[in-house]
Amino acid sequence: MAFINQDFRIKDTQDKHPRLRWLLFATGCAVLGVVIASTNTGTDNLDTENLIADELNSESLPVFTENELSPATAARLSFELTLPELQAQQEIIDDLNNETPKQWREFKVKSGDNLAKLFDRAGIKPQQLDEMMKLGKDTEQLTRIYPKDTLRVLTDDDKNLLGLRYEIDHETYLMVERKDGVLEADTFKHDIETRSTHASGVIDSSLFLAGQEAGISQNLIMELAGVFGWDIDFALDIRKGDRFTVIYEEIFRNGEKIKDGNILTAEFINQGKTYQAVRYTNPENNRSEYFTPDGKSMRKAFLRSPVNFTRISSGFTTSRYHPVLHKFRSHKGVDYAAKRGTPILASGDGKVIFKGIKGGYGRTVIIQHGSKYSTLYAHLNGYQRNLRVGSKVKQGQTIAYLGSSGLATGPHLHYEFRVNGVHRNPLTVKLPISNPVPQRYLADFELTTAPILAQLGLLTRTQVALNN
Repeated sequence: MAFINQDFRIKDTQDKHPRLRWLLFATGCAVLGVVIASTNTGTDNLDTENLIADELNSESLPVFTENELSPATAARLSFELTLPELQAQQEIIDDLNNETPKQWREFKVKSGDNLAKLFDRAGIKPQQLDEMMKLGKDTEQLTRIYPKDTLRVLTDDDKNLLGLRYEIDHETYLMVERKDGVLEADTFKHDIETRSTHASGVIDSSLFLAGQEAGISQNLIMELAGVFGWDIDFALDIRKGDRFTVIYEEIFRNGEKIKDGNILTAEFINQGKTYQAVRYTNPENNRSEYFTPDGKSMRKAFLRSPVNFTRISSGFTTSRYHPVLHKFRSHKGVDYAAKRGTPILASGDGKVIFKGIKGGYGRTVIIQHGSKYSTLYAHLNGYQRNLRVGSKVKQGQTIAYLGSSGLATGPHLHYEFRVNGVHRNPLTVKLPISNPVPQRYLADFELTTAPILAQLGLLTRTQVALNN
C-alpha cells in the first residue's frame, strides 16, 4: 500500500472555455472508436463520421461556433497527446469545420538552433516569426530554448503559422494560435498532483542494486545517500543485511507520473545502528532541510568524502613507505583513487586561502572554514574556472579535478583535514553539526512531522516482520 500525503496540492488548469471540454470528450471518443474499429477486423467497421454526428447531436452537448473550433483548440486542451494522436484529433477538428486537414509537425531543438532556424526548417515565413515575438512576455520564453527541447507547430498548406506549442517546464506550457487571422499567445498550467508512496529494501551487495530491486530510481537512491551521507560512508560502511525504508513524493501531470519528488522521511539501518531523517520546512525562510526526529540537523558542517572514489589507496598514518621518495614518512591525510578529471567538491563552506603548486603536493587548494577548520586538496589535475585565492565556496561546490601532479604515481586526491592547524584523520574525526530546528519552531516541527514519522515506524515494523 502507499500512504497518500494529505497535504498534496493540485494546480488547476484555468478553464476559460468549459464547452470546449465537451468537444475534446466527443472527439476523443471518436478517435477511440477509430482505433477499436481498426483492431477488430472480424466485426462491423464503425463509421467515424456517424459516430461524430451522434455525439454532436446529443441533447447534452452544446452547439459550437466556428471560432470555438479554431485549429489549435485541441492542442490547448489535450495535454499529453503524442504527435500522431494530436494529428488525428486535428483531422477531426478540420473535418467538423469542413476545412482542408492541417499538419502538426514536431521539431527537436539542436545545438546552435534558434527560433529563426527552426522556422526556416519548418518553411514558415520570417515575418510570421516577427509577428509572434511581438506578442509580449509569453513568447519571450521562446528566446530561451535549449537543445532537446521540442516545439510543435501547426501550419496550413501555404506554411502559414496557425499554432505553436512549447513545454516551458513540467508545470506550464506556451500555446500560440491564430484566431481571425491574428496570432494570440497564452501560458497554461498542467494539473500537477503530488502523492506520497514508499519503498523498502535490504542490501545484499550494493545500495544501487537494492534500490533498483525496491523499484526506486537512481536519482532517488542518490538523494537517499545524500540525506544520510553525513553519518554513513556509502563507499566503506555499507554491509550485507543493511536495510532502508523511505517515504517519498511522486509528481503526476494530468494523471501521469513524470518524476520523483522529495524524500519526506527515511530510515537506514547500517551495521545494526538506526538512522532516521525527516524533511521539515522552516516557516520563516521557507527552507527545507532534513532533521533527526528530535530536531537535530542531518546536515553536518563537512562532507565525509569530498570526491566520488573507487577505493582508498592510502590511509591516515604516522608511518607509510612513500612510493616516490622510497622512505618511510607520516601520511597525514587520506588518498582517494579515482579517474583523472573526477570533480572534487569543497567539503564545507569556506574561503580559498591557497591555490597553486605546493611542493610534492603538486597543484593544491586549501580552504579555510571559519577560524578553527581547514581542508587541503592535492595532486590536482586542474582547477574550477574562476576559482582564486579569496573565493568563497559552498559545500558540495566543484573546486578542482582529480589528477596526479606533484609526487604521485597515479591519479588520486590527497585530502587533509585540520583542526586548529593539527592534522586529523578525515575518516574518523568527529564532524561538527549544523543548526538544529530553532527553539521557537520545535512545537510546529513535532506537530508537522509526527504523522509521517508514525507511518515510517509502521512501515519499518512491517518490513522487519515480513523478512523474519
